[in-house]
Amino acid sequence: MKELAIGIDLGGTNLKGCVMNRAGEILHLIRIPTEADKGGQRVLENILRLIGQLIQKQGAADSILGAGIGSPGFVDTDGTVLGGAENLPGWKGTRIYEPIREKHGLAATAGNDVTVTALAEFKFGAAKGMTNAVCLALGTGIGGGIVTNGHIYKGTHGMAGELGHICVETGGLQCTCGMKGCVEQYASATGIVKNAKLICDAVAENERTPFVDAVTTRPQSVTSKLVYDFVKKNDPIALRVHEYVCERLGRAVGAIFNTLAPDRLILGGGVMMAGQVIIDAVSRHSAKYCWPDIWKRCDIVAAQCGENAGVLGCGAMVFDEMG
Repeated sequence: MKELAIGIDLGGTNLKGCVMNRAGEILHLIRIPTEADKGGQRVLENILRLIGQLIQKQGAADSILGAGIGSPGFVDTDGTVLGGAENLPGWKGTRIYEPIREKHGLAATAGNDVTVTALAEFKFGAAKGMTNAVCLALGTGIGGGIVTNGHIYKGTHGMAGELGHICVETGGLQCTCGMKGCVEQYASATGIVKNAKLICDAVAENERTPFVDAVTTRPQSVTSKLVYDFVKKNDPIALRVHEYVCERLGRAVGAIFNTLAPDRLILGGGVMMAGQVIIDAVSRHSAKYCWPDIWKRCDIVAAQCGENAGVLGCGAMVFDEMG
């Protein structure tokens, strides 16, 4: 039995690749520039180059079962990129599997980058030992990943897991996807900043606090971290922003719980640097939007796999799908 897999995490700036074993131990790890601005063909060439470097590090491909790729957006069952990766111009339409097989003699599989992160958390992190899990990555946007009965769920044409586009506010804020009121527009880093500015502008005349002053005098410097720095100081308007965005996120989590009833929901991404304060608020608010018997059986926890979650998930996907 082949006991190793290659995992490739495709980011807008860097490609990260690893050779790993079934236990999740990384034997080799390499980073190279993605060169996304040079188009989809260059990105594919760099993936092929990275796989070659990893094989060379290992010494041979004999013990490698296959290569797994985690990509922004959607990848169809035949390895064709369908779209949804706006930070990778020209990536849509790229065929991933055939070039890997032709150049390196390896079978390949691919999935959405957050979907594979969910698998990493399921196999090696916050959902280890569970049966069903959901992951939400609160970053610039909100990505989602679903694991059911021990396997990642990709859905039709690899499009499952777009949980950031659950509508939580009818006629709400305009989303880049074309809809209005998506949870991404409230609880992502971008959404938190947007709502902090809206709330602070609305109260600026009557409720001046240090947080309001910081947001209204230096709007270009507002980040989700700044919001939560003031939450830690118990600034009343920062706390209002926190409750507002976590209430919207709680609506989405309640819908996820009612639909999938996972053992555990994992919150990751840069926003979660704020820590337990978000988990506590989302837990409290999600209870209002979920069947009670489901809610009390679903835990909400922070991600554990860290910066290598992407490559770990990609390698785990190889073992999961190829045996």
